[in-house]
Amino acid sequence: MNFSKFLAGFFLGSLVVLAFQPFNYWFLTFLIPGLLYQLIKSEGIKNTFFISYFFGFGLWAFGTFWIENSITVYGGASPILGSFLTLLLAAFLSLFQAISFTIFKLVNSQRKTYEVFLLFPSTWVLSEWLREFLFTGFPWLYLGYTAVDNSLLQGYIPILGIFGISFLMVLISQIFLYLLGSLRDLTQRKSLYLSSFVLIIIFIGNQPLENINWTESTGKISATVVQPNIDIKEKWTQKGLQKIESEIEKKIRQNSLQNLTQISVIFWPEVTLPSLIQKDKVNEFRNNILNQNNILGMVIGALSTNESEEINNSLIGIGNISGIYDKKFLVPFGEYVPFSGLFNVFFDFFNFNRPQIFSGKNNDLIGNNLIKISSAICYEIAYQNVFLSNSKKSNILFNASNDNWFGTGLGPHQHLQIARFRAAEHQKYLIRSTSTGISALINDRGQIIKKIETSTIKNDLESFQEDVILRSGQTPHANFGKNPFLFILVIIFFISAILKFKQDEKII
Repeated sequence: MNFSKFLAGFFLGSLVVLAFQPFNYWFLTFLIPGLLYQLIKSEGIKNTFFISYFFGFGLWAFGTFWIENSITVYGGASPILGSFLTLLLAAFLSLFQAISFTIFKLVNSQRKTYEVFLLFPSTWVLSEWLREFLFTGFPWLYLGYTAVDNSLLQGYIPILGIFGISFLMVLISQIFLYLLGSLRDLTQRKSLYLSSFVLIIIFIGNQPLENINWTESTGKISATVVQPNIDIKEKWTQKGLQKIESEIEKKIRQNSLQNLTQISVIFWPEVTLPSLIQKDKVNEFRNNILNQNNILGMVIGALSTNESEEINNSLIGIGNISGIYDKKFLVPFGEYVPFSGLFNVFFDFFNFNRPQIFSGKNNDLIGNNLIKISSAICYEIAYQNVFLSNSKKSNILFNASNDNWFGTGLGPHQHLQIARFRAAEHQKYLIRSTSTGISALINDRGQIIKKIETSTIKNDLESFQEDVILRSGQTPHANFGKNPFLFILVIIFFISAILKFKQDEKII
């Protein structure tokens, strides 16, 4: 076994984390995939498995260690146990890289151009796609998310979507390494010219694409984005409930006193009300809003129950806007405990007065004839279909979250970057309201207009008010979704399998 290559794989995986926020060294994405390819290209199946496994472990161990905060601070586990469980999760997630690149070796027919430019980028995307739905899914740290800060590729986002952008970035990395190889061997002039031409076309094509408006402005509202900054444990008490209800009433009154040129909507974070929403409380808030000037309504996170008496994590429109959206994709160790019987032997994750949440069914656009809000709660914004299902009708995107679970480490920054990509992917403004940060208003190109950082001072509510442009229409990606690109990947792997079979047949 080549242990030096295992270590190199681990180092490269760790280095990928620096390409994401808050570090934002996105240029690393033009180097690291190609270097991983160099590590495994001459290796057998066994070494490829372990090299790519250690690559994945470096990525997950450093990139998602913020999960330890949820397990220890809110799960009551010891720091040692919390760290162990986090690394155990990283070890499991690393299998996606290991299995995917082992498949690459199994179907690789040693046709260099095809292998470099099509098969290897497809394999990278395969490892991301599998992660989106297997074992409830964990669509985090997709390479393409770094493109929202990459000025050389931003124009491709609304066309290709996240999987297409990941493919393009790995392809560029492969071309760079291919170019370096061609420069060392000047007899390979055709390869040098072809690689240079493809690279130039990609980068030159970005600028005109970036100037295309796939969606159009249809109006404007004033959005008040609220960040309560209340600790989770305090929120789940009677005192915390009373305090947040008082803050809601206060914010409604404050908004009515503003001299606004646009009608206002107040956006509150996930589970702002830490109790089952009561009809009389909704009516009370609605009446208060209707009695004030300038306020169209508010969107607020609360718990609700369905016909089976299960508790859902919901967003509710109140005032002159209506609709209910229920969270579909729940957070492991945040809203439910996977294999709870096993983990409850070690610790009681819900060690404060917090109920277990179930996936809901309501998928309403919240709003009225003017404003049509497509919603995503917490980390489910990482799932592409959440906004795709309502893309034809929506004119604004909303992500309500409670990133208190993530602590003040990398998690909130990575989460915000995903939200920014979704805004650019759909070319619609996105409002992000969180319990303790990072809250933000993001424009239709994925750029932050205004934000509230992660709060270290609890119980000090923060908010900002900004005009939001409503945009209707669909980008190419929103119109066609991810399936066409996934179909192309299937074709690439199918052709690879056929070529490999024919190669083996000749050898026999």
